[in-house]
Amino acid sequence: MRPLDLLVREHVAPVMRAAGFKRSGRTFRLVADSGDQAVLGFSRHYVDPDAAVFGVGYGIVPAPYWEWINRQHWASGQVGAPRAFQSAVVAGDVIPPPRAAHLPDCEGRLRSRWALREDNRHICGEALASALRDEAIPQMVHLLDRTNLLQECRHRTMPVVRLVPLTRLEILLCVDDAPCREIEALLADVQPAGPGDDFAAWVRRRLATRGLAK
Repeated sequence: MRPLDLLVREHVAPVMRAAGFKRSGRTFRLVADSGDQAVLGFSRHYVDPDAAVFGVGYGIVPAPYWEWINRQHWASGQVGAPRAFQSAVVAGDVIPPPRAAHLPDCEGRLRSRWALREDNRHICGEALASALRDEAIPQMVHLLDRTNLLQECRHRTMPVVRLVPLTRLEILLCVDDAPCREIEALLADVQPAGPGDDFAAWVRRRLATRGLAK
């Protein structure tokens, strides 16, 4: 078994499983009652012949957002589940402590890379398990609640990176519950991203469907 896969099996899987995440290879997924998902995965970087260098990242994928970005294929039922390092509304990295970092003195995205070597396998695994248990998992569970996610995204400083314009995100997080007039007021501030941007029309169709369902 490859060193990284062994690390995932021995140190990551037990922690994620205890928190309710389901595993598929190097991907772990937690699905809320709303259908919103938190997805965590591993990215491998072949930059060091003496170490398995990897990143650990996670994203939050609200169900309306996943339906929106897959709208052209949604009716066919052929849309799969979100994958790690793909479309999400916010994304975060699990940052290694210096003893498990590939470049501990570096700043920026390179600082988020872990380094697994023959002589630090246990140290790296224990550090990652602790970072997941103490920081990443509580953060993902917190953000999986739409109210919490919206509050965090409205702050000037946030623990994760927002990947969707704020007004669009507000609409996506509220479209299933907020009064239609509030959604329409938000839509008035949405600027089309291009000639083919049908976001407003899609939102109004969803609102109309919601009304029929009631």
